[in-house]
Formats: sequence, structure tokens, C-alpha cells
Amino acid sequence: MTTPLGQISLLADEHGLRQLTLSVYHPFEPSREWQHDPRALHRYKTQLFEYLSGQRTEFSLPLCPEGSPFQCRLWQQIQQIPYGDTCTYRELAAALGEPHMLSAVSMACNMNPIPIIIPCHRVLNEHHQVGDYRYGALLKHALLALEQGEPLEGPA
Repeated sequence: MTTPLGQISLLADEHGLRQLTLSVYHPFEPSREWQHDPRALHRYKTQLFEYLSGQRTEFSLPLCPEGSPFQCRLWQQIQQIPYGDTCTYRELAAALGEPHMLSAVSMACNMNPIPIIIPCHRVLNEHHQVGDYRYGALLKHALLALEQGEPLEGPA
């Protein structure tokens, strides 16, 4: 799908969305075994467009990210960060009851297979700054600005 962020590829099955890839930053190469079915992706695309246009603050989609039990717990916790709010990696680790696993929290955020919908862009470093982001600081700033009411402008 073409969005203000550039091309986004979605991968879903009967269990839910498994992957969202921002193709500008990470080229996406579909498997020959996958089937392109725009009807099956319609609800994902609709909610994503609504979010990117500032009309949606919460997603109500079935998600099925693949990861370790720790990663899945973390990604569920990230989904609890309200629209327009942020938290730090340290606060996220503490919320999981794993304050000593700061590095693992950071790595799991980086491995998030469904960015935007699992809003790892809302997680900041200990100085409450953007810090590193898999898709670049400009995109993270743009998503945070969107959640403060600013429109997206072209690929970040």
C-alpha cells in the first residue's frame, strides 16, 4: 500500500497481522507461497490509513507477531502506551517486572514486526529523547508529531 510514509507491505493470515514492513527502510520480498488478497487486508489498510491521517487513535485489529515469549509480552505492553503518550525503555522494563532487562527491552523494540500498530515509536531513551529507531529518528519524530496533531508530510 502507498502511504505518506512510502510503501508499506502487510503480511497477515487467519490469525491476524504478522508483519508490517516500511519498504522505504527495509525492502520487502514476498514469498512465492504467499497469496496477494487485498480483500483480506482491507481492515488493516483502512485502520492504518485512518491512523496516518490523524483520524484514529487506537487500532482494533487481530495481531499475531512472531517472537520469543519475552518479546510478545513486551509488544503487548507497548500496546498499552496511550496515543500521544510516551514512556522510556526503563519504565517499560519496570512495567514488565524486569527492570534489569533494559538491553533486552531495547532489542525487542527494535525487532517489533508490526511497527506503528505496535507503537514502539512511543518508547524513548532515558533522557526522554528519540534515540535509536529501526526506521530512523525522522520517522519516529514524524509519528510522535502526528500523535500531537501535526499532519504527515511525504516519506520521512
